[in-house]
Amino acid sequence: MADIFGIGTSALLSLQQAISTTGHNISNVNTEGYSRQSVTFATRNAQDLGSGYLGSGMEVQSIRRSYDGFLAEQVLNRNSSYNSLESYHNLAAQLDGLLGNNTSGLSSSMQNFFDALQGVANDPTSLPARQVLLGESQTMVDRVHYLDQNLQALESSASTSIQAAVQEINGITQGIADLNAEIAVATLSNPGNPPNDLLDQRDVLVNHLSEKIGVKTITQEDGSINVLVGNGQPLVVGNQVQMLQAVPNSFIPARMEIAFAGLTDNAILITDQVRGGELEGLINFRTEILDQTRNELGRLVYGLTEVVNNQHQLGIDLNGQVGGEFFAPLSPQVLDGVNNSGTANVSITIDDASSLDAADYTLNYDGSQWVLRNHSDKSVQTFATLPQSLGGITISSTGIPATGDRFYLQPLSTAISDFDLVVNDVKQIAAAGPLRGSSDLSNTGNAQITDLSVGSSTGMPLAGDITLTFNPNAFGAGVPGWDVSGGPAGPLAYDPTSESGGKSFTLSGYGDATFSVSGVPAAGDRIVISNNNGGIGDNSNALKLAGLQTTKFMDGGSASVGDMYGRTVAKVGVRTNQAKVNLTTEEGLLNNAVEAQRGISGVNLDEEAANLMRYQQAYQAVAQIISAADNIFQSLLQATRR
Repeated sequence: MADIFGIGTSALLSLQQAISTTGHNISNVNTEGYSRQSVTFATRNAQDLGSGYLGSGMEVQSIRRSYDGFLAEQVLNRNSSYNSLESYHNLAAQLDGLLGNNTSGLSSSMQNFFDALQGVANDPTSLPARQVLLGESQTMVDRVHYLDQNLQALESSASTSIQAAVQEINGITQGIADLNAEIAVATLSNPGNPPNDLLDQRDVLVNHLSEKIGVKTITQEDGSINVLVGNGQPLVVGNQVQMLQAVPNSFIPARMEIAFAGLTDNAILITDQVRGGELEGLINFRTEILDQTRNELGRLVYGLTEVVNNQHQLGIDLNGQVGGEFFAPLSPQVLDGVNNSGTANVSITIDDASSLDAADYTLNYDGSQWVLRNHSDKSVQTFATLPQSLGGITISSTGIPATGDRFYLQPLSTAISDFDLVVNDVKQIAAAGPLRGSSDLSNTGNAQITDLSVGSSTGMPLAGDITLTFNPNAFGAGVPGWDVSGGPAGPLAYDPTSESGGKSFTLSGYGDATFSVSGVPAAGDRIVISNNNGGIGDNSNALKLAGLQTTKFMDGGSASVGDMYGRTVAKVGVRTNQAKVNLTTEEGLLNNAVEAQRGISGVNLDEEAANLMRYQQAYQAVAQIISAADNIFQSLLQATRR
């Protein structure tokens, strides 16, 4: 009789646990990260009766969650990639909208600047036209500063997000460590029976952690996990946590870097080792788009400043003075490492604005040589000594460096913040050319001088007039040319019979003046080149300035300023679009991974309802065993009473 009661009781208790587990599944159908749990039944050990084995009922062998480690890892990786691309795209889209917008971008203001230069060229004596030029010049400067402010705002936004993400990571890792401790205790106290709900809670935290930073987990024998980031740096080991910290960049304090808490400034940071999650997206945005864009704009502004200033200084203003600088000269910047102990002073000079690389550099001294790292293309070069020239710059050093000294080289990134207008008086605009050329009124031939311009300030203004006198025997033996007085020695070869259509000349050392002579001169005819004193109506230098709009003086002579800005906008647009496409693709892959995991771990209400009915029917049937056993037992009691 006891056997029947034992069989029934074991079945009732087992089915009761199954019903409770099913109810637990149903009640947690909407719980984040919950994995469906199922009861595994087993037959209890049978009794040896000698004549055979008598079954003794059933028991619950285990209650386990439906979990696939491979699918969980897929979700973890996809989640990390998706959040990296999302943070990258969100900031990239803001920058793309800023640069490409007609209101906030630079294209329209540059066009207005060159249009105003053309307006002065059309009427060089017009004070209103000159005032418009000053106004449009200042508007362009203001637009560049507006872009700079927005780039700084994006930098600040990225740093703020990094700080917030680091704080969230620290909170999550502490939660994982606490759950590790609970899981280890539960696992050791009840081997073979996993604490399912605690495991689910920990998985949820790990998944949230992967949204912030890419992680790898390693499960230990006690059920706890170790969480690794980057190149294998431990973030969580058992119930111990290594906290992260957002620390200011040693060169640019406004830029936040990622390190382990407690590390000093000269310790190795882990910023470059971060992979996946929101943090990777923020870091990649800074290095791949933000810094590159700042340097691209800096290269444009530097080139524009240099060519406009050079040309403006070759002209004459309304006061009859040689033109000065139109825009404020720009200088590269070198930042010293905070822990430098040597006496080295590193400097940069710009050699060729047209071939500048749009990059920042880090220069380290390792005790025997200089190590230069290009932040744009990640290339590394070593030098035994300085100075060294590369990418349009020359890097020089004075003093003695100490091992470990570091320098941050910024040839261009400060240009947009330093860009400024120097000319503040309309009369200071040098629209006129410094020289004028004319044919002597007594000439009997028809020779003319045209296209007179200067290429440098050397020898300017002229000490006196330069006179070209046509001599049919300038070179002897009947070889004609122009005798030169007041200028470079020697005659200039010119044969009217074959060169009357026009021939170009250069007067080296006299402003490197270039001009063309055409026509047929008579012997003794003269052409005079003189200072353009009082030439307020001349527009030759203004035309040269306006012509800079289409002159290809950027990027090794392959692009104009408009081309360069267009390339900058296009680069940002392409990267933004690539990020958008990749984000859409990654979102689909993440959804597929989540659905695959839900197919294994998710709660199906129809299935649970069917299980509930099945267990209920079994429970009712087992209750009949108890009832039958009770009836038999009562019958025996009645028999013994008689």
